[in-house]
Amino acid sequence: MKRLKQIQKVILAGLVILTAASCMKHHDEPVPAISGLALVHASPDAPAVNLFIGQNMVNNDIFSYGDNIDYVNAYSGARDVYAYVGSDKKVSGKVTLEQGKMYSLFLAGKWANAEFVLLEDSLFQPDPGKASIRFLNMSPDAPALDLGLNDGSTLISNKEYKQNSGFTAVNGNVQYNFVIREHGSTADKISLPAVTLASGHIYTIWAKGIYTETGTKGPDGEIIRNY
Repeated sequence: MKRLKQIQKVILAGLVILTAASCMKHHDEPVPAISGLALVHASPDAPAVNLFIGQNMVNNDIFSYGDNIDYVNAYSGARDVYAYVGSDKKVSGKVTLEQGKMYSLFLAGKWANAEFVLLEDSLFQPDPGKASIRFLNMSPDAPALDLGLNDGSTLISNKEYKQNSGFTAVNGNVQYNFVIREHGSTADKISLPAVTLASGHIYTIWAKGIYTETGTKGPDGEIIRNY
């Protein structure tokens, strides 16, 4: 199956820019390797932050809980990542990005011990008439969770905190009422708003929030369209 062409263009555009810059300096210098990186603020009790990859700030606007940034170009290899509040560095991490691959980086956990969690995004074109979904448990104090539908069926099962499934094909151009349950339970813990998944697109459905709280920091779910 072919990788999604539009996502490839993100990396290729970066390579064109970097190639031009390299040619302007020294013809014999190798062109740096590039990866694609999306970012998600998933720390439910954290303040708004600024995210840095090395010395480069990624977000243009304030980056608050539940926000996400679509894929940006990042140099491949071992990278330092940081979350700042104002001028104070609050969270540090290290990630390794392979050339040409796409990733999602989550600022995760309760703020007192927040961390970065890196996922590789295996983004491949769904079959005609299909969409693809994966499920991720990002609720730091939640038990293992299942993703299902409000008809009682289960689509993806038994994901503990920071665990994610592979991508699963579902029918595209169909409206879904996703629910999240404790593993093995028939009671819906979280009900997501009805959503229509477009054919040919790829989505991440993730459980968020502090499982034992209520209100805006309590358990909830979110859907991100990766492509």
